[in-house]
Amino acid sequence: MQFPQYSVVRVLGFCVPPSAEDDGISRRPPRVGDIACVVEVYSDPPGYELECTADDGTCLWLHSFKSTDVQLELVKQ
Repeated sequence: MQFPQYSVVRVLGFCVPPSAEDDGISRRPPRVGDIACVVEVYSDPPGYELECTADDGTCLWLHSFKSTDVQLELVKQ
């Protein structure tokens, strides 16, 4: 399933664990169970840029995934 831009998704699992690179934005790496927003949809290769925020709106993590590297569930479109 492809998720449209600005969809809210839950991370169900990783086929390839996300890297723990320090990008200067993320406070921590993505985790199973996190709720994130699809901020960009990529077509070549297929994938997503996802952002997870804290309750106060600050960015917990911002990460790019190939669509085959992450398992997602739609929470809200």
